Amino acid sequence: MNLDWARLRAVVIESDDWGLCAWVPDAQARRVLSDLPAFRTAAGRRYGGSTLESADDVRRLGEALGEFRGGDGFQPVWQANTILAAPDYAAMRAKEFALDAMPLIALPETPSRWQRPGMWAEVGELREAGLWWPELHGLHHLPETAWMAALRRGADDARRAFEHQTPVCAAVTRGSEYDASEPAAGRKRRLAQAVERFTALVDRGPTSLCPPDYLWNNSLETQAESLGIRVIQGKSEQQGASLARARRWWHGQKWPRFRGQRLYMPPRIAFEPGAGDPRVGVAAAHRAARSAWRRRQPAVISTHRVNYAHLDADHSEAGRAALRDLLRLLAQDSAVFLTDAEAWQLVTRGWSVREIGVRGALLRFHGVPREPVRFAAPAGVTGAAFQEGRGDGGEVRVAAGTVEARVNVGEYLIEWSRA
Repeated sequence: MNLDWARLRAVVIESDDWGLCAWVPDAQARRVLSDLPAFRTAAGRRYGGSTLESADDVRRLGEALGEFRGGDGFQPVWQANTILAAPDYAAMRAKEFALDAMPLIALPETPSRWQRPGMWAEVGELREAGLWWPELHGLHHLPETAWMAALRRGADDARRAFEHQTPVCAAVTRGSEYDASEPAAGRKRRLAQAVERFTALVDRGPTSLCPPDYLWNNSLETQAESLGIRVIQGKSEQQGASLARARRWWHGQKWPRFRGQRLYMPPRIAFEPGAGDPRVGVAAAHRAARSAWRRRQPAVISTHRVNYAHLDADHSEAGRAALRDLLRLLAQDSAVFLTDAEAWQLVTRGWSVREIGVRGALLRFHGVPREPVRFAAPAGVTGAAFQEGRGDGGEVRVAAGTVEARVNVGEYLIEWSRA
C-alpha cells in the first residue's frame, strides 16, 4: 500500500449535535429558562443559545465549505454527527410520564416548537454536492431513564424546561444517552434503534459513531461493531477513564489503532470559535493539524454545531467566518478532506469510495497502479466515467452490478449513468 499519511495531509472534520433538539427551541424559551441551574453553569452559558439548525444555517455553512478546494482539487466535506430523534412531548404529557420507553419524533419531523422548514432539504442539497456526510451521534442524546425519573418525581427544573419542549435540566446534564448510569438494556435498545433510524433517514448504514458527551463503555463498542459501525470517534476524550492526559498523549503516538475491526480515530483537535478562547481558535487548530501530520496521522478537527447554529445570528456568522479562516489555512497547506469512512477504507485496503449524492462517487486510490478495485454499483447504475480528479489516467466500467476501476495513484470523481 502506497499511502504516506504525513504527505497526504488529511483532515477529517467531525462536527457533533446536528439534528439535536436542544438546548432551546426559541428565544422565549431561552429567556424564561435562563435562571435554571443547568443554564447557569459554564456549559449553560456556552450552550444556552444553542438550537436546532435552520435551513439557512445549513445553506450558509455549505456556502463556506464550497469556497475552498483541498490539495486534491475537491471541496471540504462536513461530517455531521447526527441525532435521529427528539422527545414526543405531547405523548409524554398524555401518559403523565408513566412510560417504559420515551416516545419519539424522528427526523426529519420535529416537535412543534422545533420546526425548521426546509432544513432537511438543504441537507440533501449539500449531500448531493458532496459537502455533507452524516454519521451517527446517537438516537436522542439524553439519559432517558434519569430524565423520565426527574419528570415523574416533579423536579421543578425538569418540569419547567419540559413546558418549553426542552429536556435540559440538572438530571440531564449529569448523564448522557450511553453512559453507564443508564440501564444496560436501554442503552442496547437505543443504539440498535439509532442505527435503524439512521439507515432509514440516510439510505445507508452508519460507519462511524461519536457517543454523546464522550460517555460510554466497551459494551457499546462491541454492539456498534456488530451493527456494522467500523469507526469510533473521541476515544481519547472518553470520560471516566483514568490518567486521561497521559492516555490522550499515548493515543496520539500511534496511528492507526484497532480493536477487532474497530478503528479509533486520533485525538480530536478542538475548534470552537464561539467559545472565545484562543486555545480552541483558528491558530491553535491549525498548529495542531500540522502537528498531527508530522505524527503521520489525519488531523481530526472537532467542532460543535453551537458555533454555527445559534439563536444569535451574529454568533453563527462569526463561527462561519472563523471556519473560513481555518479552511483557508488548511487549503494553503494542500490539505485533503476526508470522512471517517474514507480513513477506515484507506487504512484497511489502500483505496476508498465516498458517494457524492446520487450522481457519482469519489475514488481515492493509493495502491499498486492499475490493480483492479471493485465495489457494488448503486441501484440502477449501468455505466460510469471519470469526470475530474488529480489522478493520472485510468479506466472504469460497470458490469453485473459491480464497478471495476483500474487507475494510478490519485483521486477520481466517477459519474454514474443510468439506463
